[in-house]
Amino acid sequence: MRPLIAIIGTVEDEFLRAKHKHCENILKAGGLPAIFTPEGEPEDIVEVADGILLVSGPDVHPRFYGEDPTPALRDVDITRDEFEIKLAKRAVESEVPILGIGRGMHIINVALGGTLYQDVYEIPKAVKHDWEFGKVNPSHRVHQIRVKANTKLYSILKDVLMIEGTNEAWTWVNSFHHQAVKRLGEGLRQVAFAADGLIEGIESRDESFVIGIQWWPEYLPEMTVLYRALVDAAKGRQERKREIEVIEIEEELRKKLSMEGQDENRHSLETNDNLPDMSQM
Repeated sequence: MRPLIAIIGTVEDEFLRAKHKHCENILKAGGLPAIFTPEGEPEDIVEVADGILLVSGPDVHPRFYGEDPTPALRDVDITRDEFEIKLAKRAVESEVPILGIGRGMHIINVALGGTLYQDVYEIPKAVKHDWEFGKVNPSHRVHQIRVKANTKLYSILKDVLMIEGTNEAWTWVNSFHHQAVKRLGEGLRQVAFAADGLIEGIESRDESFVIGIQWWPEYLPEMTVLYRALVDAAKGRQERKREIEVIEIEEELRKKLSMEGQDENRHSLETNDNLPDMSQM
């Protein structure tokens, strides 16, 4: 059975074409995509999903990392923020593989206690990151990123990276964001960065699959390996879940058989106690 990958979006989402491309890439990677809107309870998604994909969208409101909004803040969706932050926390706690793209990376970071730059130009000597979608072809690679070796992200992208030395590799990516990761959330590490030092990739410090990237891989053919990695991790989660279910069923069966055996022994003892004393006959 294909692992189910939950994609979070809204009916009014202007990037429906991007959602479609996410679905295509997940299907090609062997997964089953399903789009969920930010309604209901995140726990229900964590219960049914084998993997979660958090995608691009509006700015994350700074109230969720303890700041007031600056004039640089753009469109926000607080309902979606609340839902996705809670979902990301639950996914990490339940070890459900999670990939965050663009805003999705910001959500993961904020969910784990990190903060954001409300605008990338708070960073001194920042390169241009906020290219306008629709005016720039999304398949155009507009700036470089460097990826650290000995990381999960490096192992996923190694075949599409230009290797330089033993510690870093680089490639070109598209760029459509004006917010960025500032202080890292708990349990996360920086694994990719732009020339100005801006964080372009994060991942969990432990072995769990929690990865966030700043660029949009759905428009870059060489980046489909990221979807394959998510689906592979989701398959592993699916298999572990089945193993746990089998163990629980076997344990329940053992308990039932044990209880039936105890009932039979009790019935046998009660029958023996009621037998007549043949020595007095």
